[in-house]
Amino acid sequence: MKFKFIETDDPEYPKALMLRWEVLQKPQGLPPGSQVLPEEEQSLHLLAIEGRKIVGCVLFQPETSTTGKLCQLAISEEYRGRGFIRQIINTLERALFERGIKEVYLQAIEEAIHLYTQMGYELEGAPFHAREGYKQQMKKRLCA
Repeated sequence: MKFKFIETDDPEYPKALMLRWEVLQKPQGLPPGSQVLPEEEQSLHLLAIEGRKIVGCVLFQPETSTTGKLCQLAISEEYRGRGFIRQIINTLERALFERGIKEVYLQAIEEAIHLYTQMGYELEGAPFHAREGYKQQMKKRLCA
């Protein structure tokens, strides 16, 4: 497994968009293109690559010089349950810390709250209803 940061003009970007749609939007009946966020250009895009295939991706959207949001985490179905979520998030968190980011937050689906808690994220506020079902905001202070 290797990890690669890309920009939106990278040849791998359309493949990452397709993975995000297949994993995150298609199951909700949303059309292709619904996975594209207004913040794409300003976001940091990290890919997980196995062989020549993109098997995972995640975005970081900076909000200040030291904080931001993790979002659009997508892992191919056949690669789930093999630790790739932890690997891609740990890789991203290390890179963010090196860039001076001190705190990140995310909005976890119910099924993922336990995983994120194990990874050091803390619950923040009450659960809320989103298109994907109930979510919980969680945050983590990054350290070396």
